[in-house]
Amino acid sequence: MSRACEDLARNVDDPVVTEQSDPWQKIGEYAVALGETNANIDASRECQRRQRERLSEGK
Repeated sequence: MSRACEDLARNVDDPVVTEQSDPWQKIGEYAVALGETNANIDASRECQRRQRERLSEGK
């Protein structure tokens, strides 16, 4: 079985927050990181669904 689905489920780095950070900028960076994470989860889920479908068809 291919590792393609596992490769899609990669971690997304947390934005680095320091005392000098602009809080509004960091909120935006976290929103982007969460969006990337959700896209990774969705892509991984769809990949696994297709793998199960192919396996059930004997391919």
